[in-house]
Amino acid sequence: MIRWIKNLWHDLNQNIFVGDRLQKNLIAITIVSVISALFGIVMIIVNVVSHADLIIILSSVFFIVSGTASAIASGIFKARKVSVVIATITSIIIFTYYAITGGIGGFSIVWATLMPIGVSYFLGVKYGFFTSIYYELLCIVLFYTPLRETMSKYYPEEIMLRYPIIYLVLIIFTLVAMVQYHRMVLRDNTYVDRLNEEVNKQTAVAIERLKKLEQMSDEIVNTLAVAIDAKDRYTNGHSFRVAAYSSALVKELGWNDEDIHAMHQEAMLHDIGKIGISDLVLNKPGRLSDEEFETIKQHSTIGGKILGASGNLISAAYVARYHHERYDGGGYPSGLKGESIPLHARVVSIADAYDAMRSDRIYRKGLSADIIRKELINGRGTQFDPNLLDVFIKLFDEGKLDEITTIANKQLAAAVDLGLIDENR
Repeated sequence: MIRWIKNLWHDLNQNIFVGDRLQKNLIAITIVSVISALFGIVMIIVNVVSHADLIIILSSVFFIVSGTASAIASGIFKARKVSVVIATITSIIIFTYYAITGGIGGFSIVWATLMPIGVSYFLGVKYGFFTSIYYELLCIVLFYTPLRETMSKYYPEEIMLRYPIIYLVLIIFTLVAMVQYHRMVLRDNTYVDRLNEEVNKQTAVAIERLKKLEQMSDEIVNTLAVAIDAKDRYTNGHSFRVAAYSSALVKELGWNDEDIHAMHQEAMLHDIGKIGISDLVLNKPGRLSDEEFETIKQHSTIGGKILGASGNLISAAYVARYHHERYDGGGYPSGLKGESIPLHARVVSIADAYDAMRSDRIYRKGLSADIIRKELINGRGTQFDPNLLDVFIKLFDEGKLDEITTIANKQLAAAVDLGLIDENR
């Protein structure tokens, strides 16, 4: 029996008002509190009209004050505990007053029958238990002790004899039902908590797997970029730098992190078509013939086909195919013009040209910063998208591109250290 009581007490101390149930309960308490305040207003009017005693009128004022306070606590501040305490104290004071004074000719005691179910449902079973037991003891004291003689002027004999018994039965039935309801909600909450815990656990596993897949994807792209640069000995680290410049440009444009990352990956693969070009042409120590240059130009078409084979790499395929298009329509392979050139390809076009000018070649040294800036400006609106170029020039003038070059070269050095690139080739 003691163990059963302990378990019961433990369960009743478990809060069932959480999540959506808490929000609904706060709304219910607020509504009941507002109704109580309105009821107090109505009772003041009735009592004034009927010339009731001042103490009766004040009791109605108490209804208004407590109802308003409870509504504010639950409806505005979401302080359920404060609202519950206010409502519980109000119930005890009001029903005690009506019971002792025999309010409304003793009829007001009938309102107390609402206490077990009302307090248990809206405020909690524990509060319903205490308030109901308190009122039961109050009725016993009033009707089964020497006070009975005083109460007889308010209550009929049958009421005083039977009401405590009827009220006790009502308490027992109500509390048994509400305890079962409380425990049922606890089980539901426990089930939901376990379900949420499992969902969170599986979500964490899925996120971790996704991160690993993304990491693997990044590693594959980096490996491909290394392979591309290894194919052309004169553009060592070119893909890393172009990707870094492209990312910096779109970041300056205000793109979100996901789109910046996509831009970086696509730029890393922009020259993947060089895999299909002969080493003799790619690594020729001197200027190319017209025929050889036409062969080199095919790398954009080849790259588009390689990446276009995957539905998830369409944007990267566009970058590989169209990064040599010119804004005035004079580029290759399709002669696209203006904004008909995919945006990502227009971004890489600028970054690609910049790195090509600043890098050493077998037949020339890298160009100076002044000449590079002049060449970029000359290409505004002809070779390059003017709006994108203006942002790129801003990065150039602020020295941010030099910082990016340093970082990209460090990435390249790391690849060399890992043995992915032969630094002596």
